[in-house]
Amino acid sequence: MFEGNDRGILAWLGTAVLGMCLVFGCAERPSAVDLYLDAVMLRELGQEEAAARQLKAAVTQDPDFVLAHSELGRAYLALNELELAAEAFRQAARLDLWSFQDHMDLATVYEKLGRFDEAARVFARAGELDTESLEAQLAAARCYLNAERAVQALVHCELARQIDAESEEALRLLARAYEMQKDYEQAARLYEELLKDDPKRPESLLALAMAHMRGGRYGRARDVLLGMIQNHPDRPQAFRHLGYCFLKLGEADQAVAMYERAIALDDGDWEAHRGLGVACMIEFQRSGDEAMRVAALRHWRRSLDIHPDQPRRDWLKKLIQEHALTENPLRGLDD
Repeated sequence: MFEGNDRGILAWLGTAVLGMCLVFGCAERPSAVDLYLDAVMLRELGQEEAAARQLKAAVTQDPDFVLAHSELGRAYLALNELELAAEAFRQAARLDLWSFQDHMDLATVYEKLGRFDEAARVFARAGELDTESLEAQLAAARCYLNAERAVQALVHCELARQIDAESEEALRLLARAYEMQKDYEQAARLYEELLKDDPKRPESLLALAMAHMRGGRYGRARDVLLGMIQNHPDRPQAFRHLGYCFLKLGEADQAVAMYERAIALDDGDWEAHRGLGVACMIEFQRSGDEAMRVAALRHWRRSLDIHPDQPRRDWLKKLIQEHALTENPLRGLDD
């Protein structure tokens, strides 16, 4: 658990305590240092609750004992007591403004708590304390993105690339930041850069296709996805997105085929069922094929059954009402 300086500090503390006991005699009430050393041993044994009690007693006796606050934070983190861990690391970072690790630990807990703006700021501070830490810059960028602060995320992505120009994670986060700013063309260029070393990587191919779609370049997105499914025919989301591209390109028959492939791979995909319903209804309006109307209603109902609280559900229910011929077209939807 302890390395380098930590082990040296621990050894020094142990020697100091032993020396004090030999010279002055050990008091009945354990000192903060005694409590801390006991807690470290308990943590080594996996006894986190007992260790937390000892550490809490240590910082009560000596509120300025930085190492005890840090170790208390780690004990609480191991117990998944995130708020308590955050408070312990916050005290450690306050007492030692130059502690890189305490800032990283505090930011990590904030991120786990979903407090992304606070996490980003503390990760950024850690990056100032260690200007060569790629981890701190990437984490700051990631949290700023989760806090929907794209400009700040861009700054930390660029700092990360200065540390490691080959960092794939920095490229991915940078692409997401450009997407958040609606610069989909720049985002697409970054995803293409990620694909240079591995042109068949499915996650990057899908991200590239999505960037093209969000930018309204449905033909380019279609071509990327068609290439993707040649090498990854088991990805239902690729077929679902292909279905949407074909819909936007006015090829409803192809959209039907792609959505059906997506559902064959994942029948629980409510978006694919909803999209297939739209494609079938368009085909019904084009051809008058009654089977397409029936299929559209069936898939819309299935979509609502899978995810009743989906976005625009009222619009979907209205479509069912308008196109169904039964007396109660919403039968089964509101049960």
